[in-house]
Amino acid sequence: MNTNYGSIHSLDTKMTSTAHSIRLIAILFLLAVAVNWQYGFSSTYLNTPVDQFKEYLNESLGGDMSEGTYNLWWDLIQNIWFVGFFIGIFLNPVLNDRLGRRYGMMIANSFILIASIMQFLAVLLYIPILLIIGRAIASTFTAVAFQAVVLYLQESPPTHIRGTASFLSEISFALFTIEGTMLGTDELLGNNLPWLTASVIPICAFSVVILFFVPETSKFLLMSGADRSVVEHSVRFFHGPDANVATILKETEIEIAEEAISSTWSSILDLVRIPHLRKALILAVCCLQNCVALWTFIYNSTLFLEDINIDSGIAKWAATAMCVSYFVCTVIGGTFVDRWGRRKILIPFSYMNVACIAVFTLFSQLQKLQDFWKYFGVATLILFAGSYGCGVGAISWFISSELTPIKYRTLMQSACYGINTVSVVISTFVVLPFYFWIGTYCFLILYCLPSAFALIYITRNLPETRGREIHDIVNELRG
Repeated sequence: MNTNYGSIHSLDTKMTSTAHSIRLIAILFLLAVAVNWQYGFSSTYLNTPVDQFKEYLNESLGGDMSEGTYNLWWDLIQNIWFVGFFIGIFLNPVLNDRLGRRYGMMIANSFILIASIMQFLAVLLYIPILLIIGRAIASTFTAVAFQAVVLYLQESPPTHIRGTASFLSEISFALFTIEGTMLGTDELLGNNLPWLTASVIPICAFSVVILFFVPETSKFLLMSGADRSVVEHSVRFFHGPDANVATILKETEIEIAEEAISSTWSSILDLVRIPHLRKALILAVCCLQNCVALWTFIYNSTLFLEDINIDSGIAKWAATAMCVSYFVCTVIGGTFVDRWGRRKILIPFSYMNVACIAVFTLFSQLQKLQDFWKYFGVATLILFAGSYGCGVGAISWFISSELTPIKYRTLMQSACYGINTVSVVISTFVVLPFYFWIGTYCFLILYCLPSAFALIYITRNLPETRGREIHDIVNELRG
């Protein structure tokens, strides 16, 4: 009887734990959606209705627009996103560290809602400068909200599902790149730009409202000296009412015990001066280097495919297929990241990702000799998006949080994302002029070569972080 009772009790405990994990994943996914619906949409809705936006700009500027004028305006509309994102990165310590992850995200999402309305009005009233301003504001506060949700996904779940939880940001982003690309096709909203830009406004409103029902992370509350009952409420909200609060908080206290409570910009030199922080910074920047190419292909895949003689309609749907591949493979990666570990997923798929860019370059050159090679080019871009989704993107964006003590976490995020954004801005501004000059060979110089050097360093130095507490990982980096 006692044995049977023990078995039943153990089974009940396991089922309860699984139910709490599913509940937590659902909550965190909603938080990720609250940031990444707009982020994914804004990253891709310009890709497919290129001709319609060209007509919009022509009408807005009086109907006599030169090709040079169009290229200037189009570059500004596209790439102002990265300028704003870069600025927003450095608001992260101000908002997410001083006010908390919850209030930082709430403020950011409120500004994103205003910016989304501005973009709708810009298209409706034919005011392209307002579209640029709206995208700049949206991207600035998207950077704040994105970093806040990464912290939520790292700080809220128990260690054994931290990797899966951290993948939720990439999964939701990938999902809504599909939406942005598909809605921009002629068959949906591509021929109605006001409706296209308005479609995201209700979601931005939802993104503000949902945060009224989600508490601050227990880690931030604990290190900011909040009342113990408030901290315990946060633990039970995310871990379930039956959570062992004392054990969870003890691990958190170990993590923050040896560090001061908050990070400030006066600590920026520590990231370079202190050896284990410097190593974490280099590793995180190298991981993010493999993410730089994605933006070029998200924004310009239709152009690249049309240039290898793919029909315009097929090229637009191929861009959607890339996003679908990205999403499906991100879900797959999220399923296995806590079973296989970070290294076993990140490193092989990063090499595959770089290889896809090189192979696409090869097929684009072979197409000039035999036209059928263009179809292999399409397949390669879809594989590129899939390999990125399997682990390159998600792990690269959250790995800095797993390598860094809590004191420096938001500062490390800002430094890594800032360096990465500079790389993205430079590459997105120069890639098209470079592309029109030497063709697809530019991808080898801009993306394959830097990523190859980064991957060598990652392969040699990146520790496995699966199933380990942050303080243990940091101690390994200390040596």
